[in-house]
Amino acid sequence: AVKLGHTTRRYNGLDAPPKYVSRTLEYQINRDYSWKKDQVVSVLSLEGRLLIPYQGYSKHLELIKAGTPTGAAKLYYQKSRKQYYLLVSLTLDVPDPVPTDHPSIVGVDVGQRYLYVATDREDRTLFASGTQVRQKKDGFSRRIKSLRRKGTRSATRRRIALSGRERRFTADHNHVISKALITRFPHALIGMEDLTDIRERTERRSRPRADRQAAQQGGLQERKAVRRRKNTRRRSQWSFAELQAMIAYKTTLAGSMPVKVHANFTSQCCPTCGHCSKGNRPNNGLNFVCEVCGKKGHADLMAGRNIALRTLLVRQDWMSTGVLSIRPDVSYSETKAAHPQKYAELRWSTDTSL
Repeated sequence: AVKLGHTTRRYNGLDAPPKYVSRTLEYQINRDYSWKKDQVVSVLSLEGRLLIPYQGYSKHLELIKAGTPTGAAKLYYQKSRKQYYLLVSLTLDVPDPVPTDHPSIVGVDVGQRYLYVATDREDRTLFASGTQVRQKKDGFSRRIKSLRRKGTRSATRRRIALSGRERRFTADHNHVISKALITRFPHALIGMEDLTDIRERTERRSRPRADRQAAQQGGLQERKAVRRRKNTRRRSQWSFAELQAMIAYKTTLAGSMPVKVHANFTSQCCPTCGHCSKGNRPNNGLNFVCEVCGKKGHADLMAGRNIALRTLLVRQDWMSTGVLSIRPDVSYSETKAAHPQKYAELRWSTDTSL
């Protein structure tokens, strides 16, 4: 029987026993797996213990020898290479940092159009464009949307596979650009914005009723509604937390140190004269033009300089007190009102003393 262009088929799911396929298996340390000498690992299997020699990246093998494996490990099978991988978590002993170990100060501003813009006190900069990632994610979104409309079981399986591919692509790109940052600025005190609950504070929620009315009217209003939904989707896919987490643990392994600073008005304040206003960014674009001193530049670069100045202030407090203090836990409104006064005296100058 044919109805609405779809062919009715009998469900064959109960004709054969279900087949379960697990791509990963979790092992507990000293129970399901343990380390042996001569680069051998003991793994529990259905046939008992197996002593298997392992290989890996030289730096990873050195970390396994130096660190202490803790917690669970995952046995992962990669179908394309037909190889098994044992993913192990390690705990490394890192000495307590001191201010003199990090003479360089770096400010990192994360965003969507540029995944990050990093700068230091010597005006060395590093830009990580987000154009490629945005285009790739838009392509994934179009394909997933088409498969969701189709609604068949094969389309659902394909949609799940594409979602996993998109997640792996994003993680791989974050790994690459975070490693480039550490290579560019070694042994530095790297300041990053504290973006906790950033979406709840700044994200504009979608308006389904207004979008339906715009679709009925057509024309310019409909195009604006489509653009608004696209921007909302892009903000929801912004993986700033994953990127900052990768930068944090890579800096620690490389001998640097990450710190969090307040993100209030970093892209609206002029690092030269201190004037802070929304008017410094015409049309909320990437061009920065100070209304007072006329300073011009890239808005994300100015934000990176402001973050570097706030990181420098944290380092100076650390040197004077001997303790890397944590900012008081107060409400966002109180923080928003107090910190502009504290940061108003900060000025960007290449001859500022560390």
